[in-house]
Amino acid sequence: MQKYQHFEPLKVFLEICAIPHASFKTEKLKEWIIQEARKANATIQCDKVGNVLCSKGKPKLCLQGHYDMVYVGDSAAFEVKPKFVKSGNQAILCAENSSLGADNGAALASMIVALRKSRNIECLFTIDEEVGMLGAREIALSLQSPYMLNCDSEEIDEVVVSCAGGYDLECKAELETFEIPQDCDFLEIRTQGFRGGHSGIEIHKNISNAILELAKIAKSLVECGALVVKFCGGEKRNSIPTNALLQVAIPRDKSKLYQESLEKISTIKLEDSACFEVVKVSLQNARYFNPNALLQALLGVQNGVIVSSQNAPILSSNVGILQQTDEAGKIQVSFVAMGRSNQESLMQENIKKETKKLEALGFCVDLIDVYAPWEREESALLNTVWEIVSKQNPRAELKSIHAGLECGILKQKYPSMRFVSVGPSISHPHSLNEQLDLESFVRFDEILQSVLERFQAF
Repeated sequence: MQKYQHFEPLKVFLEICAIPHASFKTEKLKEWIIQEARKANATIQCDKVGNVLCSKGKPKLCLQGHYDMVYVGDSAAFEVKPKFVKSGNQAILCAENSSLGADNGAALASMIVALRKSRNIECLFTIDEEVGMLGAREIALSLQSPYMLNCDSEEIDEVVVSCAGGYDLECKAELETFEIPQDCDFLEIRTQGFRGGHSGIEIHKNISNAILELAKIAKSLVECGALVVKFCGGEKRNSIPTNALLQVAIPRDKSKLYQESLEKISTIKLEDSACFEVVKVSLQNARYFNPNALLQALLGVQNGVIVSSQNAPILSSNVGILQQTDEAGKIQVSFVAMGRSNQESLMQENIKKETKKLEALGFCVDLIDVYAPWEREESALLNTVWEIVSKQNPRAELKSIHAGLECGILKQKYPSMRFVSVGPSISHPHSLNEQLDLESFVRFDEILQSVLERFQAF
């Protein structure tokens, strides 16, 4: 890894990794960005939601990235410990037992370096992108540049020219609880080793959804007489879930039937090391609820790729969060299905269809965090970026991605601006397996420097 030890953006990124910046908990990184901008003699604007705009000279180009990350880790407290590994001929940066935050920390590092070196530049750091693009939605800053280069793509050999829009369906139901009869055993079933991943750019990979796989087991156990006490799971609404938990009471006179079901669980084949851990537990004052409507909803809602075109998804959905709360003898269950679409009409049609289905099962459905797709637009920025990237790699592609970028929302806020998106290669973002290809990080920084030279930033 000595090849990269003097690479300035990598040094800056390692600094960023040490600063807590999970979504909604970004204040320390915001302070650090402002401090670095002051050192670079930039003019700083902040709006009330936390977006930060750093400007120098008379910029013609704005670099843009978000400064929150999806933190998934074994430690509840923010703890990212980067480590360097070799994978074949690739030099990789990942993290021990957590997500890395290369999405979008690597780009932020290159932006900070560019801010230090440039005379004419704008850098826009947006807040809470990973939880509904909240910063972009509420932005109230005056930009000078006619062009914006978004730095949140995740494949070095792609120039992204359009992206998916998205929405969340929040589905809630209140269920009556009942006393558990005498002579029951209690079991807890947890998922283990599920890979997870980004619910947009990895949705086509058929990655097992921990919540839905455990829902299938719950259905099988309920059919054998099990009583559901608790069912929850997921980490982030925009991640394919890795963790889910099911607690059930088993009447002892049904033990033979449920034992047969448990034996089937041990034979279920899923990807990689994904499996289920089953243990006996003792639950005090537990009550059960009828899970039929919940299981019908979870197993009936569309999940994964729904519509594709030319082998690429253009409509998808992911059940990312399942929660359960107990109050005064009632249980409220809720789950979030996040949909994405590259076509507005498909998205609206699917929202209506799924809402009607879920409401028929007794769920209250709220549509939140809706944002439109970003469609391709020709510009001098696109021509410049494409010339630089295709020269670097003749096999590079112009790409429409099935993930949300802030470009679509920012385009609505700044309609006269023209947008393009690039980024280093990041695999398995939003998961414990997140990896940053270091050579792509170097190439990404070279692209930024070349584009900035063309737009007379130096």
